[in-house]
Amino acid sequence: MGDLAGARAVLEALGEIVCLTFVKGLDPAAALLRMGGYADSLRVREAAEIGEVMDSFEGGYPRMAAALDLGAWSLVLEPDGFSGADDSLLRVVSRGTETVSVLRHDYASAAFAYAVDGEIVAGFEPGRPEAPAHLQPLLAEVGLRVPSGEGDDTWTDAVARALLLAQRITGVTVPPDPFEADLLSAQIEPWFVVPASPGDLLYGSDPPAGSLVAAVEAASPDRQRAVAVAEVRRQATALGLADTPGLADVLRAAATGTAGPISADSPLGTHVRTWLTATTRAGDSLNSNRHAMTAAERTHAYALGWFTAALRGVLNPDPQKAALAALRPLTSNIAALTDPAVRAAVIHALTT
Repeated sequence: MGDLAGARAVLEALGEIVCLTFVKGLDPAAALLRMGGYADSLRVREAAEIGEVMDSFEGGYPRMAAALDLGAWSLVLEPDGFSGADDSLLRVVSRGTETVSVLRHDYASAAFAYAVDGEIVAGFEPGRPEAPAHLQPLLAEVGLRVPSGEGDDTWTDAVARALLLAQRITGVTVPPDPFEADLLSAQIEPWFVVPASPGDLLYGSDPPAGSLVAAVEAASPDRQRAVAVAEVRRQATALGLADTPGLADVLRAAATGTAGPISADSPLGTHVRTWLTATTRAGDSLNSNRHAMTAAERTHAYALGWFTAALRGVLNPDPQKAALAALRPLTSNIAALTDPAVRAAVIHALTT
């Protein structure tokens, strides 16, 4: 199950930003798919190729993950990624099994999480660990504790200790350089496997969100759902997406509260993948390839991001959440998605 020196070596080999997600009872392919891996992207790659794929403007800077078999557990590695640190994804991945996640992020907060059958058992920032009583002996064993004062430098090894804790929980040891051998890998996109996140929902009391939130909260469930579906249809028309194969059927199901998740390999899912890629390309190219897109292309790509969040949200069986997700693009600064007259019409439809 390793020691602290070994955990340090693993993290040093993996770099400044990496997420390690242990999944019990699934082979590497199944673990990648559970995390939103595209089935048609599954294949063995060497580390350098994974990096090249992730750095591709044409490919849309996709999120990639690789997985290795550690016996009873598979380990999913996300170089420069952090999807496995998302509680919503961990709940999905852990259904019927167990999942442990460790995030190293030298430019933001690190994280540790342990989920069992869809529930988060423990989740904390390694520098300030908090865990239920039954895990406390393991925390003490690996030296994870809240700093006793300003001079206590325990936090400097906190992520390595969190990895050591993960190995104690799982009973497996991560090899010193996980990418030394070629690994099964895939592009991962959690959009297809997790419900709308809190960040996808409209919130706040300040204009223009406040009046929309108040109108949603005051409306009946039937009115919430009807307005939500109508607004997503309007957005699709405004963006030239209304005739996308499968979209009309999904929205009809959403209107009755019976819509299921959109499959990544369905006709509609194929288009959603394209929209998500465009959004990621627009955002990530600002750092390295800013002039590869015109301002209009970038704005349209951002609009697709707002729309895909609304589309996923409108599928929610909770009509209030569906409405809050569907209406959030009305607070964007993208002309195709928002307009004071449209906001007023939506409020009128919710309140009369």
